[in-house]
Amino acid sequence: MKNLKTLFIIFLFIPSFIAIAGDKVKDFSFNDLQGNPHKFSDYKGKWVLVNYWATYCPPCLAEIPDIDRFAQNNKDKFVALGMDAGGSSIEDIKAFKKELNVHYPLIPSQESTMLAFGIVMAIPTSYVISPNGEIVDKFVGIITYDDLDYYVNPPIFEK
Repeated sequence: MKNLKTLFIIFLFIPSFIAIAGDKVKDFSFNDLQGNPHKFSDYKGKWVLVNYWATYCPPCLAEIPDIDRFAQNNKDKFVALGMDAGGSSIEDIKAFKKELNVHYPLIPSQESTMLAFGIVMAIPTSYVISPNGEIVDKFVGIITYDDLDYYVNPPIFEK
């Protein structure tokens, strides 16, 4: 019974630890693969995709080419940040990045990145953040080029 009460209390408070659409992203710091410090606020003014992934995750591997191609095609207004959620070593992530020819930053696991958006329940999980730092959407599962294009380059409808 004690475990059931504890579980109930945990689930009662989980929503306060999960980022949702409309929330402003609180600034957080992280180090890249070379150990250089960055802040999320460094990307203000651009669309940002924060993508939680792992080297051993097949759906994560499937979405990387679309994310990479979109990031390269929209460099002036979009950046992707690949946040490792699998606990891989920096050396393994560097080798992975080279093998898959990933051009966007892959960020090693660190406390600041793993807690920035609350609990990540599954991978891949992606957050689309507007240029003013607001969470626009959250994707659990594969995100595609067309998904990203919808936000960054919305269709213009004729009247």
